[in-house]
Amino acid sequence: MMLRLWRSRLNIPRRTFWYIFRQLVERTKLFQVPVQVQESKMSALGLTRKDGLKRLDSVLKELMGKSYDESDGMFSEHLILLASISVNGISVNKILEIGTFDGRTALILSRLFPSANIVTIDLPSNEEEFENSYNRYNSLDTFLTKRKGYLSEAVNVEFREVNSLELSKWEERFDLIWIDGAHGYPVVAMDVINSFRLASENGYVLIDDIRITGSDSHRMYKSVGGFESLQALVEAKLIPSFYLFYKRLSGVFNTPGEKKYVGLFVKK
Repeated sequence: MMLRLWRSRLNIPRRTFWYIFRQLVERTKLFQVPVQVQESKMSALGLTRKDGLKRLDSVLKELMGKSYDESDGMFSEHLILLASISVNGISVNKILEIGTFDGRTALILSRLFPSANIVTIDLPSNEEEFENSYNRYNSLDTFLTKRKGYLSEAVNVEFREVNSLELSKWEERFDLIWIDGAHGYPVVAMDVINSFRLASENGYVLIDDIRITGSDSHRMYKSVGGFESLQALVEAKLIPSFYLFYKRLSGVFNTPGEKKYVGLFVKK
């Protein structure tokens, strides 16, 4: 809100203002999160970021010929968290991913947890909401071909085209659940609650794109619904607590109104 007010008072075109602002943030390291802060948050769970990053880089070089870089649109700290869990000696036999997107995360999971059975779900591709979200409407066939290619390389991954609300009828149990479907209310709240129910004892549940403030909301892209759902679980004494990890560490990703987290709870 304050940044929009400054822009209007300075009478600077929107794109120009944000370009100048981002350059300033990058050069001054304003809003940047020190790696040590994230490391401390992870160590509270018995996870080691350094070990996770090392394992992740090994997988990324094998699959994509490159190392972790948060400026790549699909890369964020969630991958380091998942990799840290994979090297921590935690028993993970079955994994659920809610929101397959292009299949890259499912493929990475298949390499991080080669002995696990992984189920990844997404909306049926013939549904209007699937086609019209994430700019797929002009290149749907190309997107589906790309997704099929990634998933074909993941031998321990089962892909199911299903609305995540169908999880309310599932009885399977999962040791690790990654929620990256619709980020708006009510779907994200339902995904969190269904994941709590489906998580095995001591199972890990991670939720992408948690926003803790903001009045702007979109059914598919953003809301505070995930954060409020986690709070509700704690208030109901269904989980003892939850953790929030910075989604990315660079200052340009943590400016006012842009800061997002990866939520995590362990079902006890």
